[in-house]
Amino acid sequence: MRMNLTLKKITLLIAAALLATLALAIGAPSASAALTAKANHDDIKINYNYNGSTVSVSGISDPGVDLIIKISSANTDEELMRKDKEAGLLWMNVEKLTMENAPNFYYIRSTKDVDSLLGNDQLVANNLGYGALEETIEIKPQQTPEMKKQLLGDYIKYKEAGKLYSQSLGDIDQKTDDAGQPSYYTIFDWPYQAPPGEYSVEVYAVKDHEITDTAQSRVVVEQEGVVKALSDMAQNNGGLYGIAAIGVSLTAGFGVGFVFKGGGGSH
Repeated sequence: MRMNLTLKKITLLIAAALLATLALAIGAPSASAALTAKANHDDIKINYNYNGSTVSVSGISDPGVDLIIKISSANTDEELMRKDKEAGLLWMNVEKLTMENAPNFYYIRSTKDVDSLLGNDQLVANNLGYGALEETIEIKPQQTPEMKKQLLGDYIKYKEAGKLYSQSLGDIDQKTDDAGQPSYYTIFDWPYQAPPGEYSVEVYAVKDHEITDTAQSRVVVEQEGVVKALSDMAQNNGGLYGIAAIGVSLTAGFGVGFVFKGGGGSH
């Protein structure tokens, strides 16, 4: 009889322990979701009627985080001529400048102002925001701090005018599905001025002024058809390219500059 009572007690204790474990499992917060990033239009083709495209970036994220989304090309050196008024009358080229370690293409979008999301050290380390660009881009020949700041500001405006730089706030749709999984979505207008090449897509999750997770994707822009043929011809046979470009412009109804400019195959 005593043995039966003991067995019953053991059974009850085991059942209670299992119920407690189950209750803890149900009440415990779910593990953090891994941040993901997918560019829907990751292979853009430049052909003779190309006039830009769109690129959307989407994925899953943790709840309660802010997001920073950056699409950029590799850093490079760009040579420019600085203009100034000679004798206070005529604008003339007065100095050749080289912008070193500058991305040719730089689009960044965030749920809040990046300067309010992260400290300056993290912004500069990850090249996030125009302020970070102004610290990472070097100008040769060396300039005074005041002139460097002015030239970098003018350089960013120049790139914005060419649709190659953009910094925007908002326009990132964040929502949570019925299962409680947060996700995000945004869409960029992709400019025809962006040349062929590979572009990195980087997404940063930020909480309490710290980067909590990152995810990457990419966008590839390639020439095809007559544009690629003309581009290859321009590099390998300039004379033949000139003849072919004139023929294309006459038959297609647009100028040579629209077909091919600076290796971009764009406007």
